[in-house]
Amino acid sequence: MFSRTMTNIGAGLGLAAAITLGSGAAAYAHECYNANRSAKGNAGASNSQAWFTVYFEELTFGLDPADAECVTDAYASTGAPMSFTIHVKGANGQGGVVAGNNPHESKAGDGKGIDEIFAAHGADLFYAFDSCGLALPF
Repeated sequence: MFSRTMTNIGAGLGLAAAITLGSGAAAYAHECYNANRSAKGNAGASNSQAWFTVYFEELTFGLDPADAECVTDAYASTGAPMSFTIHVKGANGQGGVVAGNNPHESKAGDGKGIDEIFAAHGADLFYAFDSCGLALPF
């Protein structure tokens, strides 16, 4: 149980750091989630050691509170998901990307099956920051 908790905490902090500090845009671009899974399915998946739910509000950690609220509200106005249940552990027990070797890059953000967050919602993220007069931190 401790190992799963540490994996989840590490994945969430790593993803938040990638967004707010800009040190991992390339890694974040390939974070995978199941675009077709229901909220109930995501909740179930979060009980596994391979998937972890990150809420958009967590990704604004480190921003000025007013900026964080502005970015969150602007992002929510796009209709994009406010949380992502991302794949954090590969079959080998290490961090893994489900669609990392996807030969059909055009399907990486098509809203069907496994998608990459940036391919599917990168434009929504850019819009949220831009509409608040902020540059993306990465």
